[in-house]
Amino acid sequence: MAFARPPNGVYHLKTPVELRAFINVLKKFRGYATTLITLYINSERPMPDVLNLLRSEWSTASNIKDKTTRTHVQDTLERIINNLKGEAKAPENGMAVFAGFHMISQGNYEWVYYVVVPPQPINTFKYICDTVFHTELLEDQLHSGVVYGVIVIERGEAVIALLKNSRWEVVKTVEFFVPGKHHAGGQSANRFKRQTEHLAETFYKLVAEEANRVFLQIPTLKGIIVAGPGPTKEDFLEEGGLDYRLKDKVLAVVPACCANEYGVMEAIKNAQEQLKESEYVKAKETMERVMFYAVKKSDYIVYGKEKVMKALETGLAEVVIVAEELGEDVVLEVIMKAEEKGVKVEVVPKGVEESATLVKAFGGFVALLNAPSWLLEQQQTAQA
Repeated sequence: MAFARPPNGVYHLKTPVELRAFINVLKKFRGYATTLITLYINSERPMPDVLNLLRSEWSTASNIKDKTTRTHVQDTLERIINNLKGEAKAPENGMAVFAGFHMISQGNYEWVYYVVVPPQPINTFKYICDTVFHTELLEDQLHSGVVYGVIVIERGEAVIALLKNSRWEVVKTVEFFVPGKHHAGGQSANRFKRQTEHLAETFYKLVAEEANRVFLQIPTLKGIIVAGPGPTKEDFLEEGGLDYRLKDKVLAVVPACCANEYGVMEAIKNAQEQLKESEYVKAKETMERVMFYAVKKSDYIVYGKEKVMKALETGLAEVVIVAEELGEDVVLEVIMKAEEKGVKVEVVPKGVEESATLVKAFGGFVALLNAPSWLLEQQQTAQA
């Protein structure tokens, strides 16, 4: 499915969810022989150099024996050159051009042209002719996002988790017997206390060793949240032997109920301010805002595809929220229409628990409005 180009012909993708949807669409196209062109341009590459290379490739393509292949490649190069001639330079994050004739059936072709500015910088220049679009450099950006570590620790139990993009997962569980408090008096109590303290220190070191092993292998680790009930989390940081490089990355020490998956979710919730760059936390905050509008400002929210697209068309939409699980074609349709209208889009990823609420309660589409929704109804009545 091809989409209409925005006014300036460039799609600015701001989140991994948008990027993932775009990649999935690009993977659907197929060319006749090697007629689909992929062009990655880093911001340092002078545009005249790019145009010179494309003109050179156009001349080289005249030697292609197969007439259809030759025509498609040269026509595609001409169109790319004409579209890039007015560009002084690539944007700060660079740009990727995907262009060519998609083969619907033998002899039946559809022109495809996308210029993408990705969320992270493109660091290389690359020109490829193939039967498919090459999305590898964009896919690398999906795997190089910000990662946060989470340690939830209580007496004798701990979990180590990773929060990346829109998902989190427990990667290690540590269990070790540490006795509870002993209430007897005398020398036996003192001896028992020393033994318990020794076992606790041993447990802290085991947790620290596992955390060091997991986290030090992640070059994009942004920070660490340490959580748990009572003072155990502070004792762990003080006595556990966490590597100094990781100690410097501890963003917050927060309460959490227990050392399991529920504790991880509570730790993330209690550290939202420190994790605000995480796609997972951003999506949580987005859905909290949707629910606030639904309950407290119901005149300024509409939902369902028909009403949301109408709000976009009429300029009443201030922010549009859409569920990723509706599919990349639907997500991109909304993104493209919103970019054309200058409206912000927030995509709620599949991995966020509230995504199910967005789909079931709101049909997967929500628009927060800059004016009361009755204006939209009034416009629809007038048009009828």
